[in-house]
Amino acid sequence: MDRYVLAGFFAGGMILAFVLGRFIHGVWATVSNKDWFSRALPALAGIADDDKTTWGTVIGAVVAIFLVVRTYRKPDVRAWSDEVATELTKVKWPTKKEVSNSTIVVIAASAIATIYLMLLDRLWAFVTNLVYGDGS
Repeated sequence: MDRYVLAGFFAGGMILAFVLGRFIHGVWATVSNKDWFSRALPALAGIADDDKTTWGTVIGAVVAIFLVVRTYRKPDVRAWSDEVATELTKVKWPTKKEVSNSTIVVIAASAIATIYLMLLDRLWAFVTNLVYGDGS
């Protein structure tokens, strides 16, 4: 059970690193075009955009690792994540056949509803045309 919890924290850390890296790159790219930033920190403003992406990802990864490890070590968060993993083991996941059958039912119901609404639209367009004329 513990490996699933650890994998969940790892996946969360990866997502957090990506999002933080993109955010840092976006902020950095935006402020590097400002005159005040170019005057205050010309070395940072002069870095190429591809290098900003790389450094933003690295900085985001370091921050994400710090946050994930700090969160993972909290006993209440660990207890909650262990309970979630335990409950997920109790879930009866559908088989491939059940998913396929359900998908077919949804597609068929959607097609029938679409045809029904199309026919209603045509009917009311016809009735409206009879009552109000064709507009000419």
